[in-house]
Amino acid sequence: MNILLLALCFATVATAARTADMSKPPAVGPIRSVQLPPRVEWKLANGLSVVLVSDRRAPLVAASLAVQGGESALHPEDAGLAAALAELLTDGTASKSSKQIADEAELFGGSLSAEATPDSFVVRSSALSDKAGAMFSLLSEVVRAPSFPADEVALRKANMKEELAASRAESDFLASVAFYKKVFAGHPYAVTAPTDESIERITRDRVAAAHKRIFTPRGSLLLLVGDIGLGQAKAAAEEHFGSWKGGSPAADAPPVPAHKTERTVYLLDRPKSSQVSYFLGNLAAREDNPAYFDLLVLNGVLGGSFSSRLVRDIRETKGYTYTIGSRLEHRRTGSLCRIRTPVRTEAAGDALSAILGHLKDVRDSDPTAEEISQAKAYLAGSFARRMETQEGLAEAILHQKLLRLPADFYDTYVDRVSAVTPASARKAAQTFLRPDEMTVVAVGDAAKIRDALAKFTKKPVVSVNVDGD
Repeated sequence: MNILLLALCFATVATAARTADMSKPPAVGPIRSVQLPPRVEWKLANGLSVVLVSDRRAPLVAASLAVQGGESALHPEDAGLAAALAELLTDGTASKSSKQIADEAELFGGSLSAEATPDSFVVRSSALSDKAGAMFSLLSEVVRAPSFPADEVALRKANMKEELAASRAESDFLASVAFYKKVFAGHPYAVTAPTDESIERITRDRVAAAHKRIFTPRGSLLLLVGDIGLGQAKAAAEEHFGSWKGGSPAADAPPVPAHKTERTVYLLDRPKSSQVSYFLGNLAAREDNPAYFDLLVLNGVLGGSFSSRLVRDIRETKGYTYTIGSRLEHRRTGSLCRIRTPVRTEAAGDALSAILGHLKDVRDSDPTAEEISQAKAYLAGSFARRMETQEGLAEAILHQKLLRLPADFYDTYVDRVSAVTPASARKAAQTFLRPDEMTVVAVGDAAKIRDALAKFTKKPVVSVNVDGD
């Protein structure tokens, strides 16, 4: 009897496999709504904003301290200084060495790290909830009283030089440096990497001065997520940050420059390179724009998922590349749409023509209902999975706060994704995707690809160097 049942099972599976159309993706199910936990917000007397999200699912607490400023608050000649400052925060205080800081973070069962973004500095820490007091103490110390030891500054500079040299061996890095420098054209957001000269300018005094000027409670945010109640959170914030003093917060970056009026192609020569790295795009809708979610779903159709048009055509059908994608990127005062792909040198012209063709297509006709449904399901599903973790929840709230998005931005995320239609997606493409005005950067063997690139611009192809100039 068991053998007969097993045979029937195999027969059923085989029949289903024969009748299923494997050339099409599975049917899209209903989009699941996401209910985010409530947030409690207050402000300390010194101007520090605090946000608490109690999440008792695991005995963990995460605390993030975000300071307004970041890379855009520093002069372009000091490129790399913000990154150095962030790294050095955890490399020593008046009472602790870098090793002692690392050991202490390990003891409370968590982590401690810092980064510089275009608009802010963010110091992240986590711990087991019964060790939260030690975490708050260490977080406060590295934020408020870093010592920037001279030997650690020298080591950081040496590491930055090695990292820069290694990065310059990668075509994608070179293309990205030039792309942001050109698409943001003289704006503080244009500088995304240090130069040899800017690394040399870094000194302990410069790092300390930048910290003193930028790190201040006013305009800063302390975000607490995890196994912690309101009373404990208020007491911890007051104990560890209530006496923090400082001046005015750093000013916002200015508005991003206006859209370019015609497509410009930039070329960085890498003789004998077997492939061409492309970055292309233009400024686009900020997340608080009423049409943003239409553009977000449209991007999913274009190149924002593995089933998107760019992937299916450029990668799978034509075989020009192994990886291609489009994405929307956001800063506080501006956003952009960016397409990135490395392609075989011999396919440089055909690949760029195909990409621009897809950009024209999404402007000229509505995506299919199936494409829109798949893009919406992908976005809603990815969002739901991110919100299931403390880390994902914390990053979403940080993003909403730092970019000053509406308070309900993520509470209404799934509903607004669900409301997008083929017609509204196409309208967003017509408004925000401008293939005839895009910045195009190519890194490859100029002798082999310059003529092909010249067909895509009314002006001469512009040569750039490793710093994007």
